[in-house]
Amino acid sequence: MAHRLCRCAALAATVAVVAPGAATAKRVPASKFPYATTSSPITISLDGRLVWVVNPKADTVSVIWPGSDRVVGTVKVGDEPQAVAVDPANRYAFVANAAASTVSVVRITDPRPNHFRARLQRTLTTGAEPWNIVASPDGRRVFVANSAQDTITVIDATRPRIIGSVDIANSVCNDPDRLRHFQPRGLAVASNSRHLYVTSFFAFARNGGRQGDDNGREGVVCRLDVNTKSSRIRDYRAAARIAVGPRVTGFTIDSNGDGQPDPTSAFPNQLQSIVIRGNTAYLPNVAASPTGPLKFNVDTQAFVNTIDGVRGRSQVDSSSARFLNLHLGARDPEPGKKKLFFANPWAIAFTTQKGAGTAYVVSAASSLLVKVNVAGNGTLSNTVDADTTRYVDLADPANAATAGANAAKKPQGIAINPTGRRAYVVNELSRTVSVVDLRNDRVIRVVRTAPAPAAGSQEELVAVGADMFFSSRGLFNKTDASQTTATSERLSQDGWQSCSSCHFEGLTDSVVWQFNAGPRKSVPLNATFNPANRSQQRVLNYSAIFDEVDDFEANIRNISGPGPLAQPQDCQFPPPAQSTLDPNHGLLVADNGLGNIAPCVLNSFAKPNADRPQLTVTPAGSNRTVPALAALREWVRFAVRTPNSPLNAGDVANGRALFSQAGCATCHGGQTFTLSLKDFQSPPAAGEIATETTPPAKTGNPVAIQFLPRFLRDINSWNLGVPGKGNDIGKDIGADEKAAAAVVNNASQPPQDALGLDFNGDGKGNGFNVPSLLGIWALPPYYHNGACETLACVVSDVRHRTANGTLPDRLADGNAQAQVVAFLRSIAAGTAPAR
Repeated sequence: MAHRLCRCAALAATVAVVAPGAATAKRVPASKFPYATTSSPITISLDGRLVWVVNPKADTVSVIWPGSDRVVGTVKVGDEPQAVAVDPANRYAFVANAAASTVSVVRITDPRPNHFRARLQRTLTTGAEPWNIVASPDGRRVFVANSAQDTITVIDATRPRIIGSVDIANSVCNDPDRLRHFQPRGLAVASNSRHLYVTSFFAFARNGGRQGDDNGREGVVCRLDVNTKSSRIRDYRAAARIAVGPRVTGFTIDSNGDGQPDPTSAFPNQLQSIVIRGNTAYLPNVAASPTGPLKFNVDTQAFVNTIDGVRGRSQVDSSSARFLNLHLGARDPEPGKKKLFFANPWAIAFTTQKGAGTAYVVSAASSLLVKVNVAGNGTLSNTVDADTTRYVDLADPANAATAGANAAKKPQGIAINPTGRRAYVVNELSRTVSVVDLRNDRVIRVVRTAPAPAAGSQEELVAVGADMFFSSRGLFNKTDASQTTATSERLSQDGWQSCSSCHFEGLTDSVVWQFNAGPRKSVPLNATFNPANRSQQRVLNYSAIFDEVDDFEANIRNISGPGPLAQPQDCQFPPPAQSTLDPNHGLLVADNGLGNIAPCVLNSFAKPNADRPQLTVTPAGSNRTVPALAALREWVRFAVRTPNSPLNAGDVANGRALFSQAGCATCHGGQTFTLSLKDFQSPPAAGEIATETTPPAKTGNPVAIQFLPRFLRDINSWNLGVPGKGNDIGKDIGADEKAAAAVVNNASQPPQDALGLDFNGDGKGNGFNVPSLLGIWALPPYYHNGACETLACVVSDVRHRTANGTLPDRLADGNAQAQVVAFLRSIAAGTAPAR
């Protein structure tokens, strides 16, 4: 009950800022958008004369004049702006500042492009992590998705002020468990300004679904019924929960070794945006297929899901006719083009708002603009055939218009002008906007909207690391003149996925994947290094199988890449040493520094991977050669931000005291809220390393993966929440403790058991590496196998809160548990350590 009161108190505190006034706004906008509106980091004014774009790294918003494709104004806003919305009358621009938890109101004093003037008028505190913002088509209201607050703030756009906030978590949209973190993200308002649609960023477990299952989860969209003429917050209410279920991907795999291909499925996830055209809403997303085998062309997919009936009150997840997996159209590229898949669909825009037309989807990881046809009824299809659709390469190194400083890195949003002939694509990492002529599908200009990092600076090094993390491709220097192996597309096979496909902004995609070590939720990287001491690192993975960030080279090669070669090749000059590592993928090269041969050894412990010979990158405009894998490590060290905690999180003080009294700090102490701290120089001593294959075997068929047992703690979470395993909790949605099918030596053998249990009786295998609690509220589900979707579920587990019976239970009372949850929700990068 206390936890529910926390939500109500937070909502009341927000609503209290509403100024008294009549139910109907006094100022009525003269202009209206004649179409539905959507949230985006880039938007175009109603008259098409101004393009607004946010610059998250510079904390500014820039304005481009399409008539000359030049920046005519830049305004300083809040910390890390992520989205911008403008009212149709060109009076105000509203900018959502995620890291600042605010919205900047920019007053446009002269909207004429050749005389443009604007200034920051005021700043509104809306809620934690406002990632998206949208104006209603009638120009009366602006809506803000406070991702960490689980609220939608309603702003009067005619006289900018906060009307109040709608609690999405404690609503029908979050049923059946209103304690879940909804994470509102994408926003769209129907053309009649009567319905606001809000996506939940992560998928939730379906009724009867399980983690680690292709069909186990579903995306969720909330419909709010809104009265934009009203200044009463009660006239803005969550009205309907719309489930968006899994789909068959169109790809097949022999999953059981019988020689017959089986269809794979995936559920929509990472729903960053929603765009309405006519009576249909479109949701580009990074769909997840976690069942396995863990292979690049199985696990993540490029979905565009749809919802029909958005202008009325009877929306449904549409039939498969309008659904499209973009990856299918990448299998056979147009003549003269590279085979590149469309990783991380992030945004979509249309050339027309009705009838037949064309849509363009932003592939954020592959730096591509994907073109698809739109039929009169809204159905999407490839431009050529079932295997082929056109794409525009925004980062083609062979094209001067898209090479060097013109290369698009991490494109995040798209806006198409009123004539449907030109598109503007905002590129976050390169700090530019690509201008695309849609009549011939080519980039005609690149506009810089914020300064690039200074050559030779630490910022430049971290920017290269960001490119390694967010790109599915990569462009590298030759190690020497004789190198003949690939210098591009080494970060994944054919640009299929990037690190960010599973680690949104370096955090998590919330998916429980069937890894070689067993079911493992994508670990958030924000606590890899101590935010207060960047030289202090934790041991990695839930089973402590990695001790360096550079160890994830194995994931680049074997999960995102094609995996081991069928036949070994020379890996040393002169031979005879050989390796099955592919010389055309990954970032490490042979120990002699030559790129034509792969490294002979890639393991987690015996040979340290940090700062080994590797490919380098030369940033545009710089003479510096930056080691690619080392730069990725430095990006993780310095740039992954822990999300802000909710404002008014509840009874935090009492929750902190109870957290300490219950002994939670025994495992979750210190500045990173975990005892998992690396206290040795790599490699670890041989006595620190263990496996579960050493006889005498007790039971089971465990995987032969090395781990560091000293960092494991046993809270009896093996098979937690797995039906029929005797360790029930909550809804029993946990993933089975089985290793990925890829590590089974013979398909006729039973699946191998995952790490986490002492199979061989040496006293070293029980338990898991203790996760950090920094930003834990934003990082569901919980436990290694996703057994809990809420923090309340975690704290209700008596075996967890007593460290498997080794501590007295001081949190048996429900009110005490709710107070501890309030404290957990409040933990951010600056939170003082619990003791």
